[in-house]
Amino acid sequence: MENWFTVEPIDSDTFIISEYKHWEETHCYLLCGTKKALLIDTGLGIENIKKVVENLTALPVSVLTTHAHWDHIGAVDAVCGHFGIPLYVHEADAPKLTDSTKNVARQFGCDVTVATRPHLLHGGETLFLADMEIRVLHTPGHSAGSVCYLLPQGQGVLTGDTLFAHGYGRTDFADGSFHELKESLRALFHLSPRQVAYPGHEEAGTVGHDPAEG
Repeated sequence: MENWFTVEPIDSDTFIISEYKHWEETHCYLLCGTKKALLIDTGLGIENIKKVVENLTALPVSVLTTHAHWDHIGAVDAVCGHFGIPLYVHEADAPKLTDSTKNVARQFGCDVTVATRPHLLHGGETLFLADMEIRVLHTPGHSAGSVCYLLPQGQGVLTGDTLFAHGYGRTDFADGSFHELKESLRALFHLSPRQVAYPGHEEAGTVGHDPAEG
């Protein structure tokens, strides 16, 4: 499909890649360093996101997943296989990669599985990728293995489906938990300073608080 993806620059090295022609309207994010780049989620896999990535950067790319629901992992094999790059996913969501029921694709009439072998995240670690120190925050609730990625120096938080500008992710899937989501949101709201929250759907918002706010 022509013009499936919409690319919006955040700055000269950071891009939002969106699929507005599908009702999910999933966002992926490309972060470019000087020697390597990061792709946060790969979208639905309906069209070829790797061509979009190649048009934006010639750097080697790693893929980080915010969680392993079908609309965020659809192009993992196409991207990782093409570039020969690693995939990072939280250990609690790894089983979803190979099971269309667990990643809820089947619930929406689709079959999405991933063959790429992942590097497992546990939450709390710091990743040194694309010239950045990225903190992995385990934020279960929408999915047992949901994570947010905290960028350095208050540049923002990639929140996946944990937090949206006007709400939060649904918790009625098999491993969702409203109680856990509340705790995850509480942790995000305690981040300092206040910074931009880049979600997996909808527009960007803010999260955290400034020191002067107490």
